[in-house]
Amino acid sequence: MPKAKERFVDIFNRIFRRNNIPRISNVTKQNYDEYFKTYNTLFEIFSKVDGIDAYLVGGISAAIQTKQELYRHNDDIDIMCKEEDLTRLVETLRRIGYSVEDRRGIQTRNKVDMDGKFQAADHELNADTKNKNMLGVGIFTYKVKGNEVICHSYAFEEKEGRVVGTEKVMPKELFDLMYESKAVDYKGVKLKTQSKEYIYMSKCMLDREKDKLDASIIRPSLDDKSKHKIDRIRELEAKTKNYRCIYDKDGKILSKTRLPTVEERTYAYLDSLYMQSTTKTSEQIVADVLQSEEYQKIISEHPEMKKLLANWEEKSRNYTYEDKIRLLTASYSNRLEEYNGWAIENVLDFIKQRQINEARADNDISLSDEAKDIFKLMQEYEDSIKKVFVDNNICLTHITEVAPDELENGELRKSIDRPNNYFTERVDGVFASSTPINGKNLYIARNGWGMVRLANLTYIYGNNNINVIQDSEGKKHAILKQPNYIYKINPDKFKPVCNLTIDHNTHKPIFEFSEEWISDTEIDIRDRNQVLGIDKVEDVTSLLYNYTILCDTHSQNIGKTARKFQNSEQGLKYILEKIDDGSVRNINHETGINDRRLSLDERE
Repeated sequence: MPKAKERFVDIFNRIFRRNNIPRISNVTKQNYDEYFKTYNTLFEIFSKVDGIDAYLVGGISAAIQTKQELYRHNDDIDIMCKEEDLTRLVETLRRIGYSVEDRRGIQTRNKVDMDGKFQAADHELNADTKNKNMLGVGIFTYKVKGNEVICHSYAFEEKEGRVVGTEKVMPKELFDLMYESKAVDYKGVKLKTQSKEYIYMSKCMLDREKDKLDASIIRPSLDDKSKHKIDRIRELEAKTKNYRCIYDKDGKILSKTRLPTVEERTYAYLDSLYMQSTTKTSEQIVADVLQSEEYQKIISEHPEMKKLLANWEEKSRNYTYEDKIRLLTASYSNRLEEYNGWAIENVLDFIKQRQINEARADNDISLSDEAKDIFKLMQEYEDSIKKVFVDNNICLTHITEVAPDELENGELRKSIDRPNNYFTERVDGVFASSTPINGKNLYIARNGWGMVRLANLTYIYGNNNINVIQDSEGKKHAILKQPNYIYKINPDKFKPVCNLTIDHNTHKPIFEFSEEWISDTEIDIRDRNQVLGIDKVEDVTSLLYNYTILCDTHSQNIGKTARKFQNSEQGLKYILEKIDDGSVRNINHETGINDRRLSLDERE
């Protein structure tokens, strides 16, 4: 710098700074006059926070990272520091003349110790000063925990009348990309800020004029390396976990709910499109999105969306109808959260009473209007499931030991006064199942009354209908003494059986689908629009690899008796006694296939 100019700047600093901060270099008088308070605040604070791990955040970082003079006004400045450095930062601000005050409507764990020193805890604060030449300061904290960084922010929400905050848990790699660990020498003072790539990326997402201005300042300084860095930031941000926290007046967390990540929100949106269209593949769903106007609007600001779409397409490429039912079930179950807890209890009590009455009509419990709406939602859920089956030509199965030529008038007749699997109703109807046949449809081995679930994957079947034979290679097979027949039925005349219950893990109300179906009309097996095919089944060996098959040797309705015990422990103990006295055969043990001890360890 020429000596004359250096002397001018030196005089300028003496006149306008009163020699109380390090020298400002390369600042014009006009610029300094206009942004005096901001310059003054920066130098007063950051010349005294040496050794404190603190970052300047916000739009002001754009000027610092591009080493330009300030170009717009700031109402305050924001500083983020490591949690363990917060006390030192607060003490530094107090020495400068700031008063640190919590104005969010709650009291944090911050306190004044015996020596009168302010001891800050782990929440962000606001710092004010009566000095008219200084800006206020907002303070945020972060905490490094292993390979993750946790950031907090919260404030009193007047609309909600309570303190609401966000806890952000990000990979350490993302934090290092968002914040420059190397201090920038800005006009004589060293300070750390957000990276220019993160500032640019975040400002581009906003529509305020000041944000557009910040982005335009940084744009010329971005190179290919910067663009790769932005791509990586976006990729990691899509997976960052955010939690919505509700605090009480003393700063204690009352509730903490994880918010969906960008990746999860994108996948949920694509899943919803997949559910809405009963016939389109994942490839077709993604193709529709890529051609939509909405996608064209956001792709420039969120290029990571392209990769998320590709990832979802690959993930869902092998989706089956069962995945679509799973998504529908989750979606409709989430809608139950809209209803009052009393209405849910009303429905559960009604269903329980129906079970006690063995699904016969009762007037013991009346339904409120909201409870009736829940049943209407369940009907909508059932209709959505049926649409998936009908639109995709997925057949149901009616399995019976009655051969086609033995059916009266060639019809599958209604079972009279029989309850469905959930005992929610008794019907005179034809029952069917949508459980896949490949070793997973237990009805194939059933003959007579008594299929009962006693513990995880443990069943008992009525009647002694299985022979164990050995082939020429020494392998054992489970063969039905009396064959069963699988009638493959068009679902058009059937309705799915669904239920409302409480999830054992989340303790929230959920819908569930039993894979059971009911038709209130007979099915004509001669009509190819009703019955698509008939298979005869004798070998049920494949079922043994998935289930334990027990046979009631003397047709004593042992399964039905076991089901009447108060709990599965007593029921299973009863079955074990019957195996020991020969009343029940364990087909898995006889064949040596998936032979395991029947114990209470198997129960769900």
